Order: sequence, then C-alpha cells, then structure tokens
Amino acid sequence: MNRACKFLVLIHLMLNCAAAPAQSPADVCPRDAAGFAAVEKKVEAHDAAAETALASCYDLGLHVKADGKESMRWLDQAARQDYAPAEYELGRIYLYGRGAPADYARALLWERKAAEQGDARAQRDLAFMYERGLGVATDAAQAAEWNRKAAVQGQADAQLHLARALKEGVGTPKDPEEARAWYIKAARQEQPAAQLELARQFAGQGNCPLAVHWYEEAAEHGQVDAMYELGRLYAGSKCGVDHARAFTWFTIGEKFGSEESRKEAARLTAGLSMAEKKHAQLRAEKWIREHPGSDKEEDEEEKR
Repeated sequence: MNRACKFLVLIHLMLNCAAAPAQSPADVCPRDAAGFAAVEKKVEAHDAAAETALASCYDLGLHVKADGKESMRWLDQAARQDYAPAEYELGRIYLYGRGAPADYARALLWERKAAEQGDARAQRDLAFMYERGLGVATDAAQAAEWNRKAAVQGQADAQLHLARALKEGVGTPKDPEEARAWYIKAARQEQPAAQLELARQFAGQGNCPLAVHWYEEAAEHGQVDAMYELGRLYAGSKCGVDHARAFTWFTIGEKFGSEESRKEAARLTAGLSMAEKKHAQLRAEKWIREHPGSDKEEDEEEKR
C-alpha cells in the first residue's frame, strides 16, 4: 500500500471510531424534585448509578446542602461496586486534589479500575500519570498504550497525545502519517492544541487555505500562538502579503496578552494608512466581541 492510500485508510478509521463514553444522565444530579426523589429511592436499593448521582448532588449543592465529605462517601460506595464512572470520578478527585488532598496512590487505584473497564476518560488520566510519573514510574510505552485505548473511543486529549507520541516516536514506533490522522481527529473535536499543530503543518507545506482554517479554529479556542502565527502568515510572502489582515491578528493577539503580537503590530503601524489601520482595528474588535469564549480555561493537566 502506498503512502497516500495508507493515509486515506487511516483518515477513514479515525473518522469512524466510536465516540468517548460520557457520564450518563443517570450519573448526574437531576434538576427537578421528582428526579431527585427517584434517585433517593434507587439509592435505598444500593444502585451505583444513583449513588453517583447523589454524590453529584452533594458536590453541586442541588436538593441538599453542599457537602464534599458526603459526596466522597457516596462516590466511594458506588466505586466499591465496580461502577466505572464512580471509580473515574473518585480517581480524578485524588489525582487533582479536588475536594480532598491529592493522593496519587489512590488516584492510580481508582483510575486503573475504571480504565480497565473501558472508561476512556480514566484511560486518558492513566496515560497522563504514566507521562508525568504520578504514582508510577514514568513509562512512555504505557502512556502511549493507554492513550491509544482512549483515542480509539474518541477521547480528544488522548488523540492529541497519541499523535504527539507517534510524531516523535516516543513510547511507540514513529509514524508521521498515523500521527497526522489522529491530529485531524482531535482537531475536528475542537482540541485546540491539535488545531494549532495542524495549522503549523499545513503552513510548513505551503497549504495556505488549510493553514488559515486551522489557525482560525485554534484562535477561537484561545490559542494565543495561533493569533500571532496567523499574523505572521499574512505578513510573509508564502501565502500572499496582507499587512492589514496581519495587523488585525497581531492586534487580537496583543489583546490576549501576546508580547510578540504587540511588537509586530507596532512594527506594521508605520506601513499602514490611517484608514487601513482603523479598519483593521475595527475588524479585531468585532472578532473579539464575537468570540467571548476565546479566553482559555486552564487545563488541569497543564497545572501539574
């Protein structure tokens, strides 16, 4: 099979892989009183999904007074019934120290139990622990293996990290074509780091329309580097010089805290007419108004 055909097959596989299982409505605290009463009744019968939902109620303070200890108690009861969503939630609490001190040994115990039952979120967390050496020795091969299990189920962060491993040959044989396929899958699920990586790859190949597309997608998710690099793309000759559009993106990047963008915007100012500069600034302001969600939420993984 030639390289082009292999890549097309990989794309087909990526686009048709199963979506990651999310927490079901049965696991979540119901908003209405009747739903909460039904949860309470099921809890009396030791229903693990209902116990997980009750834990959610105590965590959120819905129908009951917020109580982290009670939330943990009900999660623990559900997890001890081998209920994967509860195992995952309990492991995540210990992994990130949310409502309880971080405890990597306990996090590993519960995340592994959920991961071995096929919970894609837990599989990604377990891969993260192997990547960072949290509760276990750092092991790139184990990280790649668990990322692959989660990626096949559609977990976007796992797809991103598997793509990185395949691109660099870390913990798994190097395979740039398969890496690209996973980057595409993650990017199409709105994974901003994957979108930025694709933009860079397409820009390097001189594929300007796709580079611009993925830079814009990444920028909409708060990737400041995407704003700056898109400005650089318009300022350079590879995709056709457009200083006004470059100034727009540097202005946007500056608003989001990029010092590099601020310097580039200042450098371009002298070459723009007053009308061009005003139009570019208005375009930047319009973009910022239309993308209020472009402020990045700090990823829990990146905090560690």
